[in-house]
Amino acid sequence: MFDGRKIESAVTEVYSFLYPDKKERKKALARLDMETLVQSIRYRCETPLAYYATGSADLSMKYHGPDLFDQKACMIYQEPLQVFSTMAEATYLRELWLLEDGTFVEVAAVRVKCRFPAESYSTVYRTIRHTMTEKDWYGYVPEEAVDLFEDFSKYPFDAETGAIYEV
Repeated sequence: MFDGRKIESAVTEVYSFLYPDKKERKKALARLDMETLVQSIRYRCETPLAYYATGSADLSMKYHGPDLFDQKACMIYQEPLQVFSTMAEATYLRELWLLEDGTFVEVAAVRVKCRFPAESYSTVYRTIRHTMTEKDWYGYVPEEAVDLFEDFSKYPFDAETGAIYEV
């Protein structure tokens, strides 16, 4: 279970990297509802797999490989770096995951999707690139990263407004 203090601490640390100026950082952090953000991350947490394959046809191979991390995680950001599309769509992605222990990890993923009129097939392979450090955050546009945290803070249930429960 995600510890609220660890999430708050991790997000605050990221903001210190993205906004070195204290006034800008304080202003950006004020736009977040930390309690809702924590609940949103808890709601979205999952056990990501290093590899999986699935399909809608009865005879499609359904395979779940090993866990990517040794703990639950929440995907914070996903960016397609390369996309190839013919009969199948292949995408190379950069993903950013927040782990239960409060660390951010960047992951490289390759996703292949095949869609036909009556059925579909998809497969994803993920590998850990590195645990994020201060210098790694310079590769992210501050406004984009902050927008994601603000969306989590405003819409804790996947862009749907809903009841907030005390946890």
